[in-house]
Amino acid sequence: MLTSIRGCDLVPKQPYDSLARQLTAYLRFLVLNPADEREIGIKGAFFQREVPNLSKYKTSELEHLPMHWYSHLMHAFEVCGYRHPRSDYRKSTYNIYFVMCHGLHLSVETKERMITRLSEDRIAKGNVVS
Repeated sequence: MLTSIRGCDLVPKQPYDSLARQLTAYLRFLVLNPADEREIGIKGAFFQREVPNLSKYKTSELEHLPMHWYSHLMHAFEVCGYRHPRSDYRKSTYNIYFVMCHGLHLSVETKERMITRLSEDRIAKGNVVS
């Protein structure tokens, strides 16, 4: 989750409502606690409560950005889509994950497969990397 909270370095500050900025700000709202809740939802703010309207955007708007950033964000939405404590947020984030997978022509990972992947015992498998 931590790797997805940082916005992409290549996304310009403006426009404030770009898809990349909206997705990152919404994810921050889902997983972090703001210092001042009055700042949530202000145009261009670090936290956005509103679910980005994906029908307004095309995932191709993100094609020029690094795949590394995109994949971190996509997987963070996957985790929220399967594990967020609030069902309404699980639904909205699963939809974002689904759309991001579809944009890359990827199959959606099942919840069980995700849990298995994230529960891997890297020490037992000898896959520890510094």
